[in-house]
Amino acid sequence: MDVKLLFLTVVLLSSTLLTLCDPLFVLSAPNLLRVDSSENVFVEAQDYSGGDLDVKIIVKNYPKKDTEILSKSVTLTAENNFQILTDIKMIRRPRSKQVY
Repeated sequence: MDVKLLFLTVVLLSSTLLTLCDPLFVLSAPNLLRVDSSENVFVEAQDYSGGDLDVKIIVKNYPKKDTEILSKSVTLTAENNFQILTDIKMIRRPRSKQVY
């Protein structure tokens, strides 16, 4: 019974926080990106009424996040309802030879 009450409290509190986000920016992508295959990425600006938005999608190594593997720029416009589905493809790069 206590778990249900806790869950209900979390849902109610988090739903009110989402209504405070104006506009709300959404990025949806696969949890795991595969090398040498195309993956779809969805970008959206909800409740946005301004001009065009230039968005840069950046994929970095994990867990360090110190190397940029891929970057792609897209533009959200009123014509595409400030949302776009784009594909990204990470190309396999040969490893550099390391001297020990």
